Amino acid sequence: MTTKATTDEKELWAKLWKLPQAIVWEEQHVERAVARYVRMSLLVESGDANAAKVKSVLDQERTLLLELGSLMKAGFRITTNPTPAATVSSTKAAAAKRQVPSSRGRLRALPNVGDDST
Repeated sequence: MTTKATTDEKELWAKLWKLPQAIVWEEQHVERAVARYVRMSLLVESGDANAAKVKSVLDQERTLLLELGSLMKAGFRITTNPTPAATVSSTKAAAAKRQVPSSRGRLRALPNVGDDST
């Protein structure tokens, strides 16, 4: 059964796609998995879910790198100090835009994560 997205689902969808992890989702083409997570997480948050559905949402969070441990295990970290892109502009609007870090600038791969040989 397919139903149209609710307002809450659309809002959560938009919020999730602003996260740095969305870069990985886009590269891996997991839009449908994100959509399932949106629908299920709102169901669980409404209190209208059994234990199996709660576990499913927790598993989805790990799979989508929304849980810190899974993010680190996958070799990523999110920094609050992004590397600024080199740009040249003299307008105030362009300068203000440069001050807002993008998600892409905040997602970094960690070297040798999980490598016990070092």
